[in-house]
Amino acid sequence: MNTTIMKASIKKELWEFNGMLTWVPVTLAGVFIFIPLLGVILNGVDMKELMIGIENLAQFQSSDRISEVFFVSAIALFSPFIAIGFIVQVYYFVTCLFDERRDQSVMFWRSLPVSDKMTIASKVLTGAIVIPVIFFMAATLLMLFILVLAVIACSVLSIGFDISLWGMLAGADIISGVGYIWLTLVPIAIWLLPLYSWLMLASIYANKAPFLWAVLPIVALLVIEAIVVHYLHLSQPFFGHFLMDYFSMTPEHLADVSVDQDTSRSATLLMLVSQIDYRTVLISTGLLFTTYWFRVNKQES
Repeated sequence: MNTTIMKASIKKELWEFNGMLTWVPVTLAGVFIFIPLLGVILNGVDMKELMIGIENLAQFQSSDRISEVFFVSAIALFSPFIAIGFIVQVYYFVTCLFDERRDQSVMFWRSLPVSDKMTIASKVLTGAIVIPVIFFMAATLLMLFILVLAVIACSVLSIGFDISLWGMLAGADIISGVGYIWLTLVPIAIWLLPLYSWLMLASIYANKAPFLWAVLPIVALLVIEAIVVHYLHLSQPFFGHFLMDYFSMTPEHLADVSVDQDTSRSATLLMLVSQIDYRTVLISTGLLFTTYWFRVNKQES
């Protein structure tokens, strides 16, 4: 695979979706900064509650659970970025092949020395890896900004109060906590690859409303299967059970998250890896090959 062409293709994808991939994470980070600041401006600072918080902080600084609390807080901060990023990913995959056929730009792109296989691969990498990286990076930068504010607070509180926030920041194990969150990026991408492949197939096949083409066949299949299972008195729907089993985290896996601090950090990563199996490979390969076939053989009008 020509890495130069791949990089150029990914840059082209980022250029086409530049506005969305820039302003959505920036706006989301701005909300996290602006809303608390607006609350302070409108309501002021309750000194009584502030003193209570400082006293609780002084008692908590000797706790050995600082690292665990930071990790949970980091997950809480990253979660909105991951959720919004997933919505952006869905939008990207649904439109990435449809839009270039709608505006006929596919004719121009196919005239370039870039194979259809390279085009499909670049779109998969952009949607599954690059877009999440952008949102992960936005969350990380926001966390760094919050940590800078915490460092400023260290300088103030270490003077007027018996609090060593420097020690708390050192005991939070920040790099390890954020690192575990970043390590989930690739397993999430591989786990959701069948979904991304299906959305790309809908994008290349649909002449209108690709999102409906992605949703309605699944809904129709689930409804028909439910009717058949009900009237034939079958034990359970196969397709519905398959989707539930693949896209849900089992209670047994979730129960392992809070065993201890070290396990809790790696449990989410282990759950994601455990969800990846032969179904991921077979379904993704079949859907991506079908998408590639339509890309090569579908006549553009």
